[in-house]
Amino acid sequence: MIKKVLSPIIISAIQIIVVAIIHQSLNYFYPIQHRSVGFGLTVFLTGIIFMLCILAFNFYFDFFKRNNYWIGFFLLIITSILPFSAFNERPLRSLFLILLVLCGFLSSLALNKWRKKINMESKTRF
Repeated sequence: MIKKVLSPIIISAIQIIVVAIIHQSLNYFYPIQHRSVGFGLTVFLTGIIFMLCILAFNFYFDFFKRNNYWIGFFLLIITSILPFSAFNERPLRSLFLILLVLCGFLSSLALNKWRKKINMESKTRF
């Protein structure tokens, strides 16, 4: 039971760290020319919402088997609301945030499918 509870937490932590590294490295190589406080708040709040949604999605994906794609799509829409609202001011940075969030949810689906495939193969070997 502990393994079943800890695995979504560890996967979520790894995904959050990888998305943060990608965001920081791309901001390092392609810096924002005109910094605005408003968009910084958008990035910060999108990050917090993403962390909570990806953790909830990983727990839901681990414990329930139905409606995984619909729940993921709904959480993706919730996370993308703030970047959509800032799309008029910074369209490329908003699109970048939306793509990072999309990659986070798609990686969650891919990792869980891969884990289930490995578990099924290990059960059939023995």
